[in-house]
Amino acid sequence: MVYEGRAPRAPAGLKRVGREVWRNVWTAGNGAYSPETDRNIILRYAELHDRRAELLSAVAEDGLMAVGSTGQPVVHPAMRYVESTEKELRAIETVIGFTPEARMRLGIVAAEARRIAAGPEDF
Repeated sequence: MVYEGRAPRAPAGLKRVGREVWRNVWTAGNGAYSPETDRNIILRYAELHDRRAELLSAVAEDGLMAVGSTGQPVVHPAMRYVESTEKELRAIETVIGFTPEARMRLGIVAAEARRIAAGPEDF
């Protein structure tokens, strides 16, 4: 099914990066996403991008390395959260078709849906 309406307005709670991601996803979807069924997963994706941006900003401000409890150099503790956030982002990217394999799979599904919608008389 192809959604032909306008993309929904970015939710108020999103920050700059999240709003940009929100707009980009709806634009890239080119009608493939429905506000009724896909809004929450796209919102989650945008929120995760906001979280990642905040974490990376903290790391940039403090430096990649920090001092551990015994004075040894350690990687900034926020990097653990960056990594887990990126793992969640990759999972959503697969679901919404933002990887080559997922696009191919979804493209095949979309082509089949268009073929069925068109009916045999159109072929």
